[in-house]
Amino acid sequence: MGQFIILPDGKLLVVNGALNGTAGYAQRTFLVESYADMPYGESLANGPVGRPAIYDPKAAPGKRWSNAGLDTSPIARMYHSSAQLLPDASVLIAGSNPNVDVNLTTLYPTEYRAEVFYPPYFSATTRPTPQGVPSKLTYGGNSFDVTIPPSSYSGSANDAAENTVVAVLRGGFTTHAMNMGQRYLQLNNTYTVKSDGSIVLHVSQMPPVPEIFQPGPGFIFVTVKGIPSNGTYVIVGSGAVGTQEKLPVQPLPQSVRLDSATGTADGSTTGGNNDSKDSSTSSTGGMSTGTIVAAAVGAVAAIGIIGAIVGVCLARRRRAAARAGGATSGYPMTTAGVGAVSGAGVNAGGFGAYGRDVRASDSSAFAPLHHGNASTASFVAPYKDGDQIRESTSTASYDPYANHGGPGRY
Repeated sequence: MGQFIILPDGKLLVVNGALNGTAGYAQRTFLVESYADMPYGESLANGPVGRPAIYDPKAAPGKRWSNAGLDTSPIARMYHSSAQLLPDASVLIAGSNPNVDVNLTTLYPTEYRAEVFYPPYFSATTRPTPQGVPSKLTYGGNSFDVTIPPSSYSGSANDAAENTVVAVLRGGFTTHAMNMGQRYLQLNNTYTVKSDGSIVLHVSQMPPVPEIFQPGPGFIFVTVKGIPSNGTYVIVGSGAVGTQEKLPVQPLPQSVRLDSATGTADGSTTGGNNDSKDSSTSSTGGMSTGTIVAAAVGAVAAIGIIGAIVGVCLARRRRAAARAGGATSGYPMTTAGVGAVSGAGVNAGGFGAYGRDVRASDSSAFAPLHHGNASTASFVAPYKDGDQIRESTSTASYDPYANHGGPGRY
């Protein structure tokens, strides 16, 4: 029931949801045959989470999740809740009705109040005011210029220019705690720093790959040192479903720096520090502040982790025994058995037990079921970002401007 909302600064907000149960509603279940015995009315979940969390993909492993300084909402946002990024870079939060119909007297009633969540970057009293942002983008084509006045930032102009991102966002549409069609695409840019402190950004059009960001509406945000501007409404491509014109990508000019140029804004209010600070929400009824985080942690995960550890130990013992004794029939799909069928071992140029491009791991049919995975949080230990997971070659960076053939097909 929790939702990921992409923010203009490249971070992701998690709101709404519950600690226990599942999304949905019912008046009876396989285990509870009477509605009178349903513990939470028609809701199949309990423990609404009122505190949001923010995920920073660029932070070091183990430090990517944070809810420090974020307020807690007293409003339960469970099944049928929603959230949507607004043009001013805040997030509208509304909904919740884990009931078959309108119900105002149950434990988790139909919710008509709405809230607005203000991410930490709203603590900056000065926000960028870019000039010359276009209202239409093409797939490829000539670059365009956007000017950032010196009043939009403080300190070194070179530093501000180096830490400026131009991105196109689409909030998509939201229902049942799912935001479909969300997009965040950073446009390539260089810059020229002027003597008066203004910064001229030379920005590429959209990559000539419509599959990445389909034609239609979006918002352009210019983020300077972690502080986004208001979004500018833009139409990408033709704005309609159909074949899109793809133009050659034009090269950008080299960046031009100027050490003496500085911004004129108050340095204490224009960002440069992306640590979470107090963030509040306002509801339509003057309710107290808050928003929601979907967090899940419990004893089941701990049991799964213990089972996984035991399974790994047993698998290692089996492999060690097989190597020592030359066993070939202890379990189905053993190394020797497959090698014999294939007619060639690994050293002879065949694929051995694993086949082409298959990971070399124990494939015993009797390996214990792993209930946990690297993204499952432990209920008894601090969350870690999986710094021990092997990087997959499929996660290599993709440059949409260099590859005009579109994303790979599966």
